[in-house]
Amino acid sequence: MYEWFDRTIVDTGRLPLFFLLVAFVLTFLFIRFSVRMIRAQVSWWPGNVTPGGVHMHHEFFGVIMMMISGFCFVALASFHTPIANCLLASIFGIGAALVLDEFALVLHLRDVYWEEEGRSSIDAVFVAIAVITLFLMGLRPFGFGGELNDYENAPDTAARVAVIVVLALSAVLAIITLLKGKLWTGLIGLFVLPLLIVGSIRIGRPASPWARWRYSTRPGKREKAIRREQRYREPIVRWKIVVQEAVAGRFGIPDHPAPIPIDVVVAEPGARAPNRVATAIRWRRTRHRLGMIPVWRLPAVLVSLSILTALVVTTVDDTFVIEGMDASSTSTLLGVIAGAMATLTGLVFTAITLAMQFGASQISVRVIPVLQQDPIMRWSIGTFLATFVFTLITALDIAEDSKDVPAPGLSTLLALLVTILSVFMFIALVVKVGSVLNSSQLLRWIANEGRGAIRRVYPVEATGDPGDEPPVAVEPAPGSQTTVIQLREIPSQGRVLMAVDLPRLQRLATDWNVRVDLLIGIGDFVAHNADVFEVHGPGDGVRPHQLLATLLFGDTHRPSVSPAAALQSISDIALKALSPAINDPGRAVQALDHIEDLLLMLAPRMRVDQQYASLTLIGGYRRTWDDFVAVGTDEIRHYSSNAAQVQRRLRALLQTLREQCPPDQHEPIDNRLQALDEQVERDWASPFDRWLADAADRQGYGSEAGSSSTRKRLIINTGKPSQALTHRIE
Repeated sequence: MYEWFDRTIVDTGRLPLFFLLVAFVLTFLFIRFSVRMIRAQVSWWPGNVTPGGVHMHHEFFGVIMMMISGFCFVALASFHTPIANCLLASIFGIGAALVLDEFALVLHLRDVYWEEEGRSSIDAVFVAIAVITLFLMGLRPFGFGGELNDYENAPDTAARVAVIVVLALSAVLAIITLLKGKLWTGLIGLFVLPLLIVGSIRIGRPASPWARWRYSTRPGKREKAIRREQRYREPIVRWKIVVQEAVAGRFGIPDHPAPIPIDVVVAEPGARAPNRVATAIRWRRTRHRLGMIPVWRLPAVLVSLSILTALVVTTVDDTFVIEGMDASSTSTLLGVIAGAMATLTGLVFTAITLAMQFGASQISVRVIPVLQQDPIMRWSIGTFLATFVFTLITALDIAEDSKDVPAPGLSTLLALLVTILSVFMFIALVVKVGSVLNSSQLLRWIANEGRGAIRRVYPVEATGDPGDEPPVAVEPAPGSQTTVIQLREIPSQGRVLMAVDLPRLQRLATDWNVRVDLLIGIGDFVAHNADVFEVHGPGDGVRPHQLLATLLFGDTHRPSVSPAAALQSISDIALKALSPAINDPGRAVQALDHIEDLLLMLAPRMRVDQQYASLTLIGGYRRTWDDFVAVGTDEIRHYSSNAAQVQRRLRALLQTLREQCPPDQHEPIDNRLQALDEQVERDWASPFDRWLADAADRQGYGSEAGSSSTRKRLIINTGKPSQALTHRIE
């Protein structure tokens, strides 16, 4: 042990750092023990300090000791003996412990030592101990430990520029990681670079600045961050609290961490629309989210970058060479890689064609554009083509050299890296195509898109009876002037209405003192010269081009556009499954599972939206609860003739909706239950078959009596098992 200490600590000049760490830890433990004794009113301190009394904080002594030791470190830096350095390091460690123990006082500018905010002092102490320990182990922040010395001292300017770029990139990754609320990952990642890469890529914590800036309009991301916080971080936080309180004493906080608040903004009745800047920013984000991205754009960008990178690398590659490997063998290796990438590119095209063909024949036309726009598809094509072009240019450049020339190192290394990246992209592509061909995964994916659309369109969920009266819409006065606005210009992106800039529409109606009725709905195909708006009021100030600018058109009503599109897509899959050519009622049952989930999510949000809508000058822009129930169930009910398990699952869906929805939403559900009863009477002539089809079953046909009904206790050896059945039929 002595030899290890002498070799690792003393010989490397880290003895002052060791004294600093020991003094820091011992002082922190001592001062915490001291304040716990004071809190327990144990008279052990000379001139004992009492809780709440007037006394001098130990932070004052810590600041004085840090100033004295820091000044002496600068003044006595020329001393060759380690004794002074170790002594000053110990004094500095004692002062730092005294200061950080009251870090919360400095942070909040009030005495929160034993309150919940005082826990930040313990966090600061733990962070300081971790950083000092890393330095004591010989680790240094990336770029300061000698990893880049060879490149920093290289005579080539390109190498020095590369060092600056790498250091700047690591700093950016550290900032992103810290902004995502990952303090420990960001600090330790400065010493271990892969942690920074992982921390900057993964989703941020829900209370972090990154989440406030980036996830406020992306509810799916925010919900994912909350789930990860509750699943992974909260158990760790509870154990951390146990350790902290064992060392530092108990703080005034509850045993369990408080639930993470979700910022929900409820529009007040009669509230004005957002200002012009906020409306423009939100509308720009909506256009970007719903806009169709050209499939060729990303592959073209990646190929262009690969060409530029290959030209730059081949120019500066004389500085980096691989000894023991000649240029001829490297050129052969890169040629093999280029051929493999060309083959993989053809495979990607085949996979996309297969997915499109399967989607057109057995899924839904609304899903095909989404599959075409999928990032994995576009990144796969771009990665494979970029790797092919990069390796081809590099191989041609190397082929010009003689066999005795060493192999270029940088281009070969980059070629191997992009090849490994292509392998992982190929794995992701196989998984994606498999999920497309798997109807269960595809339905789950469409349902996730639908849930995201529900959160965006109806962000507030009812928690009870709101109690406030809904705002009264402004009705046009009798005999008022009416102006009809038509769509005369053909939209370049398609004619299907994807979104409406409602806040801007409300602001325009307010400025013009008119009421605007939208004559088309989200998902409608708008023909040339079709009526789009009906304006009630004085039409002198109405500007048709400003009204039309509030509309966003596209090619297809996709699941991510609106909840109705998700319900329509799932319903299309169920209808294809019930067609005579396919005849797969099991897939229709799976589709009803997700339709039920979406309708249950919509029901409370529809009530809040109806009661708190503030756009009183706009009409005709919202679907009703009856519309969503009709879109999700009616067509499946029509095509479920002679399909008992689909009828049973549909009945279970409607009964579940009726149980969980308030009475004011029962009417469309009761109408469809009655229609389903009439359909069962028409489809099944036998009383036994009618009884089977009348049962509600969440699995379609998971049991004879239906899995959603109240089950009787199992009785063994009763004689005639058909008695209960006969009694129920009669």
